[in-house]
Amino acid sequence: MIEIKRRIDNIPIFPKLVLTFLVITLPLFTLSLVLNNLGKQEVKNQISNSITMNIHYYFTLLEKELERVIRTQQQFVNDEDLMQLSNSLSIMSDYQRTKAINDLKLKLTTLKESSVYIKDISVYIHSLNGTVSTSSAEDTPTSAEEAVAIAKATYTSGIPITAWQDRLYLNLTYPSNLSKTEKVPQFIQNIELSMEALTNALNTFPQDGGAILFNENWMIANDKYPEPLAEIREKVAENIDRSAIFARQVEVGKEKYMAVYEKSTFLDASLLFYFPENVIVGQLKTYGIWFWLLVISSFIIVVLFSYGIYLLIHRPLQSLIKRFRSVEAGNFSSALPSSRQDEFGYIFNRFERTVLNLKTLIDELYVQKIRLQQSELKQLQMQITPHFLYNTFFILHRLIKHDENETAELVSKNLGDYFHYITRNGLEEVPVEHEVIHVRSYVEIQNVRFSNRILVDFEPLPEQFHGVTIPRLILQPLVENAYEHGLGEVVSEGRLEIRFASDADKFIFTVEDNGIGLSDEQWAAMNRKLSSEEEGETTGLINIQRRLKLKYGERGGLEIERGSMGGMRVWIYIPNDKGEQT
Repeated sequence: MIEIKRRIDNIPIFPKLVLTFLVITLPLFTLSLVLNNLGKQEVKNQISNSITMNIHYYFTLLEKELERVIRTQQQFVNDEDLMQLSNSLSIMSDYQRTKAINDLKLKLTTLKESSVYIKDISVYIHSLNGTVSTSSAEDTPTSAEEAVAIAKATYTSGIPITAWQDRLYLNLTYPSNLSKTEKVPQFIQNIELSMEALTNALNTFPQDGGAILFNENWMIANDKYPEPLAEIREKVAENIDRSAIFARQVEVGKEKYMAVYEKSTFLDASLLFYFPENVIVGQLKTYGIWFWLLVISSFIIVVLFSYGIYLLIHRPLQSLIKRFRSVEAGNFSSALPSSRQDEFGYIFNRFERTVLNLKTLIDELYVQKIRLQQSELKQLQMQITPHFLYNTFFILHRLIKHDENETAELVSKNLGDYFHYITRNGLEEVPVEHEVIHVRSYVEIQNVRFSNRILVDFEPLPEQFHGVTIPRLILQPLVENAYEHGLGEVVSEGRLEIRFASDADKFIFTVEDNGIGLSDEQWAAMNRKLSSEEEGETTGLINIQRRLKLKYGERGGLEIERGSMGGMRVWIYIPNDKGEQT
């Protein structure tokens, strides 16, 4: 799992975007495909049901129409004119015979015109030895033979529709026992059905397809899609015994057909309607093509959209990566140019500000460390010079010589503490109380040296100062500066005051003397150096000022002024973070 995640993480952004959009859209496409197929199947079922109902409706109409014709035909058994011509011809006058024939013909014509499916109606009358027909008053002698042949075909396999010489008839024989006796019947009525009308009826189905009306002896087809007819009849025959009406899909070769079958018990005939499945699903297939075009278009849109997002995201990221690599190489100066106002512009600006702050912080830490090292070096160099160190040893020699061992012990201890503090490495900040102890060690040594000339007022460190950390070696140089420059030429009654104060936002250290002070030009030059940020050799007060500014910024620093005793007063401000926290 971890390896798979690692491989995924290593994939570039553009393939990730494409895969992400595809994963999001794939369920939608799948759902659309499923819905399309379900809709397609539902439409096929609905169309199939509709066609089945339409076929049943048209077949029922045909059945009812032929049933009506057959019932009307059977009523001719009781027709008065027909009975007179069949039984009473010998006693009828010519007028009566002609009138009866004309009336009968009129009735036959009326029956013929009542149905489009009737082509011709003829009645062979044995006593008349002729035929009354809707086409002619009397027929040829062979009409009797044809009428008998049709009647015999009816009693063999043609009820109610008789097939004879590729024509269809509705036959009525009186009496109806022609098959049991050789006696010639009184009359034979044959209604010839219109093959053209039946074919046209098959062509009037609302759906374009092949249709056949058939039984074992005859068949009428509309000649649409004749090629697969035999195979479709063969495959449909498998289901005929199971149901009198059904619809099923039939596959002939590579083509699929929908077949609708219905059988009429009354007519002893079946209706088969079939059509290519493409006829009803062709439009749906068009929708399927449009669906796949939509899928392909969506995929192209996803790729283009992903590429657009890739350009919108990757190009700024590339610039940012280059800048990161530049910073990694230690180049903090080159900036990332950006005039953008969007989120990337905000990131670029924040990044540049972060780099600038990092550069400033590095400079501060580096420069502060250098200045601390310079301060320590200067202090060490100054203290080991004869100016301080020899004087200290001379004091010890004098004290030992005059048997002032306790004072010599105090001086030697303070001298050891003093050098131990300034030579200690690794500490850039110390608690203020440690710095004050170091200053006291220095003052104790100087008190022995200047005991008759300088009076020191060293105020105890207030309790609230304890625990405050400050840069190391920033207080002792102030006191040393007072001894060397302020009180160096004072012969007597020299004063040195070291005090502590605080308020809500800062701690204050004050060193004041009553020395000779500085001239106006010296005051101005010193203030310029303290406020200037130009690099150069920095010692004493200037060194302390630069270190405080690097550490605390505008919240800390050093100020000088003329004191109330006539000499110099030096202030050091340290931020009171303890006060801010409380």
